[in-house]
Amino acid sequence: MAVDAPARLRRPFGPRDSNRLHPADKMAIAGVVTVGALVGLFGWAVDHTAYETWGGVLVVGVLAVVSIPLVRWAVRCEEDRWVKTLIPWAFALKLVSAVVRFAVVFAVYDGNADAATYHDAGTAIARQIRSGNVFPHVEGQAGTAFIKWLTGLVYSVTGPSELGGFFVFSWFGFWGLWFFYRAFVTACPEGDRHRYAVLVFFLPSLLFWPSSIGKEAWMTLGLGLAVWGAARLLTHRRGGLIAGAAGLFAVAEARPHIALILAIAILMAVLLRRPPKSAKITAPIGKLAVILVCGLGLIVVLNQTESFFELDTFNSDSVQLTLQRAARQTNEGGSSFDSGTPKTDFSPSRFPMAMLSVLFRPFPWEAHNAQAVIAAVEGSALLVTFVLSWRRVVGAVRSFLRTPYVLLCCVYSVVFIYGFASFANFGVLTRQRVQVLPLALVLVCLPPFHRTEEGGWRGLLTSAPAGTPLEHAPGTR
Repeated sequence: MAVDAPARLRRPFGPRDSNRLHPADKMAIAGVVTVGALVGLFGWAVDHTAYETWGGVLVVGVLAVVSIPLVRWAVRCEEDRWVKTLIPWAFALKLVSAVVRFAVVFAVYDGNADAATYHDAGTAIARQIRSGNVFPHVEGQAGTAFIKWLTGLVYSVTGPSELGGFFVFSWFGFWGLWFFYRAFVTACPEGDRHRYAVLVFFLPSLLFWPSSIGKEAWMTLGLGLAVWGAARLLTHRRGGLIAGAAGLFAVAEARPHIALILAIAILMAVLLRRPPKSAKITAPIGKLAVILVCGLGLIVVLNQTESFFELDTFNSDSVQLTLQRAARQTNEGGSSFDSGTPKTDFSPSRFPMAMLSVLFRPFPWEAHNAQAVIAAVEGSALLVTFVLSWRRVVGAVRSFLRTPYVLLCCVYSVVFIYGFASFANFGVLTRQRVQVLPLALVLVCLPPFHRTEEGGWRGLLTSAPAGTPLEHAPGTR
């Protein structure tokens, strides 16, 4: 009588299993199809278009090939099967967003954008870099000069294709968003990673603005790397200090005042960080060393901020003067508005109006063109999300002591909102808010507070052990 082989030795020859492809195989097939399509498009573009266009097709083809192992690695880092499927789609959509951004810049704005300025400067700088002068003198303010140099560095490899530059910077932006996501799941394992992944990877603002040559894409990469490093540092994982310092350095090169805000938030979170349960007797010495390193970084960023704004000293008076100057510079053009908030008033009573202006405006009745309508729809959807998620926001505030990363997000968001409340221009705000949205969205992706049977409220982040799945945490139904 024949004896069946053990189940673990059987091979799935049935029709149901034989037709099922592993996610990695699907990704490989999609990559082959994409590369084939790009090769065909490249051949057509070479015969019918200038290098400005076919160079971009070449760049996106190379990026697609180079990114296949990187995206596979990102998928392997993810524990959740649903998010594993989401990541390749998020990467592809981010590259598509570069085409949309390119079309808007040149079809809607007729090339009147910062990207065109960076392209012209980068083309000249690339020639100097190829001739051996890697760090030529670049005209302009510190942050602007750095992006011009970075564009020239990119062009020294890709050639002066503006569309290609959009693809490269959009690529920077995707990995910044991925770092934000990894920071969330590292520091807040109880959080709703599905909700956060959808918001951070597919929110229109985060897809559109960090997808062109300019500061937004580089800032997204730098902020994401710095926050991911901070999350690892706050959860006692290796490499956090190095990654955080590298991210802050990248941010400080473009916008040192944003690096200053983030450095303050990181330092406050580190001060609140508790030692691990298995900590040795020397743990306080290690924490002190980390605080000293963070404090030194804060001083460096502070000095760079003073130089950036040409300030003699950094105090309340100089901050007020800087905000007033920003208000005057942005209170012009068709997108200007009355923020309803005194430009230098930092009282708590002004915070709700400042938050509405920075995170959610323009409102639908304030939109007067297609771009403003899209921003208004997104802002209204975000406002509804925050209102409906009030229990999650309350839970976030109550979880400071247990999850210092949440304190980091709150401190950074509050200071950012106060600083940018002086910007009275919808066009500027919708672009600048991409620097705060990934951290502000953390608050609506944390476990909510629930009313207990004994009365009162209980939050999952203060009652469930770290790493407990949401469906098994106490207080859920």
